[in-house]
Amino acid sequence: MDISSLHSPLVRRAIEALNDERLDDFMALFAHDAIVVDGTTYHGTKAIRAWMQRENIGVHMRIHVVREKDTEGMIVEVQAASQGGYSGPGTFSFTAHNGLLTRLEIS
Repeated sequence: MDISSLHSPLVRRAIEALNDERLDDFMALFAHDAIVVDGTTYHGTKAIRAWMQRENIGVHMRIHVVREKDTEGMIVEVQAASQGGYSGPGTFSFTAHNGLLTRLEIS
């Protein structure tokens, strides 16, 4: 699935920023008290920034969207590929409030 066809502009921008390794653009999408859960819980933008740098940019993570799993496009099935990190299938579940991401759960 082409990222540009995702229903949620917020999810689209997050995945594009992750794939393009644009840390500041990725972080601008998150509320200050947001949470990321990937087996470990990261609370707040400082912790999420460190996670993004280490677990995504640090291993050149690229996300290919396989399909949307809900009508709003906030849950996407993905195929991840990296150089030294996780590579394989997964699901990204996004939650937003007032135009910002408040939670990203990766399973």
